[in-house]
Amino acid sequence: MNPMFARLSLLGIAVAFASLNAAHAANLQKGQALVNQGGCIACHGAGLAKPVSPDYPILAGQPQSYLFHAMQQYQAKHQTPLYGRDNAIMAGMVARFDTQDLHDIAAYVSSLKTPLYEPDMARDPRP
Repeated sequence: MNPMFARLSLLGIAVAFASLNAAHAANLQKGQALVNQGGCIACHGAGLAKPVSPDYPILAGQPQSYLFHAMQQYQAKHQTPLYGRDNAIMAGMVARFDTQDLHDIAAYVSSLKTPLYEPDMARDPRP
């Protein structure tokens, strides 16, 4: 293989991955605004850490990827045993958000302090 072609190919792949990461880079401020507009505290409580019912989960501090994929599953039009979450309230709440909004919301909610566990400060420096 031509060395110049190989270098250009690797450069192209690196640029493609960088643009994918940039497209999904989360905006915490936008996520906070979307959470406030969505009225999430009505069910999940102050700081999304004090649900109004024991049936509702504590969201604050949950892993960002978990939160993102859970919201995507609530948006799923065709629920299956392997994909989708069947909750009409949450489906209605997240229906208006696009993928970038979900990334922003997940990043913000994940950044909140959780009462579920104490973070390992060596690995997770969040206050």
